[in-house]
Amino acid sequence: RPTQSMVTLGIILTAILISFSSAMASSDGQQASLKQANNLIKNAEYDIKSAQGSAGSAANPAKGSRRKLTLLRLNSAKPRLAQAGQILAQFPAGDASAAPTRKRHAAAMKAIAAIEKILSPGATPTTKVPDRGGNPPTAGTQPRQPAAPKAKRLDYKQEKLLKDARWYLRETTKYSSAAAQVVSRLDGQGTKPVHSEVKGALASIQKGIPKFNLAVKYIGQLPAKHPDVAPVRARIKAAGDTMGALQSRLKAASAKLQKLTGMENYPNYAKDFELIRDLSRRYRDFSMTVQNPEQMAQVITEDGQALKEFKRIANIYAPLVQQKTADGQRMEKQVLYALGQRKKFVGQAIEYKKQLPNAIEADIDEAKKLAREAVQKKSPAWFGENGGIDQKFGWAEKKLLVMRAFSQGEAKPLEAKVTAARQDIATMAKSLEAEIIATNPLPPDSYTGSDRDALIKLAIQTWAKEQKDAQILGARIPSQAWKRSTSWRWSSGAFHKADSSKVQVQLLVKHDDKLAVVRPINLYKNHLQNDTITGYPFNSYAEDIRPRSFLVLDKIK
Repeated sequence: RPTQSMVTLGIILTAILISFSSAMASSDGQQASLKQANNLIKNAEYDIKSAQGSAGSAANPAKGSRRKLTLLRLNSAKPRLAQAGQILAQFPAGDASAAPTRKRHAAAMKAIAAIEKILSPGATPTTKVPDRGGNPPTAGTQPRQPAAPKAKRLDYKQEKLLKDARWYLRETTKYSSAAAQVVSRLDGQGTKPVHSEVKGALASIQKGIPKFNLAVKYIGQLPAKHPDVAPVRARIKAAGDTMGALQSRLKAASAKLQKLTGMENYPNYAKDFELIRDLSRRYRDFSMTVQNPEQMAQVITEDGQALKEFKRIANIYAPLVQQKTADGQRMEKQVLYALGQRKKFVGQAIEYKKQLPNAIEADIDEAKKLAREAVQKKSPAWFGENGGIDQKFGWAEKKLLVMRAFSQGEAKPLEAKVTAARQDIATMAKSLEAEIIATNPLPPDSYTGSDRDALIKLAIQTWAKEQKDAQILGARIPSQAWKRSTSWRWSSGAFHKADSSKVQVQLLVKHDDKLAVVRPINLYKNHLQNDTITGYPFNSYAEDIRPRSFLVLDKIK
């Protein structure tokens, strides 16, 4: 049987255990409350930092959409700090465990006050009152309200709805945060975003909208004034306001950048790309181009204009390059390629020009030497269309064409030498005129196209404008097919595309009772004008006829 002293001891031990358990429970609850307060302050600090980035300065406060965005960020932070303040008010004034959180809370409130002062200079600060624990007033601390009656606890279905609302709120904030970073760069915090990044931020907002709508849906099914629901509801509203402000800011920026990147603002892009691509091909292979003097002369003559076009195109599409669009990068690559090819080509052309005068004189001397030998050896074939004399002299004339493209002034002395050499060779050929004419062959006739008769008819009509009484004895077409050529030519202050094919019809025109004359007619088919065909005589009727152009009538069948 227990004694009185034993009963008394049991009562005392029970009281001690109950007291100890209560203290432990109280301590655990306080730690959870402080953790909740710190989390609220942490989330608020993110909004405050963002607001500081967009608020501007006292000398230049944010205006318009930037000011609206800053206020939205502050409105997102304030409910969290208010809830954290309510939690801190439950701790005694001297509670050391709450001191760091109180300090952090005070700093956040002070930061908000500083931002509001920038946005509204001269505004009267909010009345400050001591908190519940008797601590000194902190910025923005509101007078303590009478304690509200304890709310009814949410049931398990409502807890699930609240949990879902919080989850979708976090998802919404994630998408908004990505967009907010781009907006802060638009406002001068870091490098300016390009249009693709702005559109990406808008897409992020768009992805966040369904999450936000679900957060609104779930929170709307809960009692609005419930202490567990009200803060989440406020945060959802703030998140929606932030999304709206971000979206508005990004749409305005996108519309502005669209003027730089929208291809509707560059209607000539395709034509300019084709032009610079085709012009760059001129400079692709110097060793091949130099073998085609006519083409070489054109490249040199139009080089200055081509370079201006390269620069013009580079300037026009610079915004696309700066905005890193696919079309901009494609054009930039082509411009850099064209400039690189041209630089290499021009260097080789300058070296080639130095050799031209001596090369032209060497060809002239060789042609005259062959002409003298042809006269001495009675070799009329050497004066023929494909003979050595014609070949050598032809080289000199073609090189002179290139020299003229480089410099008209430097070409003049060489032109005089070519003219004199042509006269000398013609005089020498005169002594063998009969032999040359006698050996001239009938031109080849290789064309079998279905339009052959139509081409010959057009050639005859063309020559009739030169010689009305011409008696046509026959016609030959030496080539087997049309030869097509596509190029850009400079005229009337711009490059114009030329796309044509050429074929030559050689008419055999009666000269007298013994001879006929070969009259070449060049026909050009313009593919840019419905394949219209136009004819041009190679020589006019008034020009002197060279011996190699005559043909003995007996050879015409």
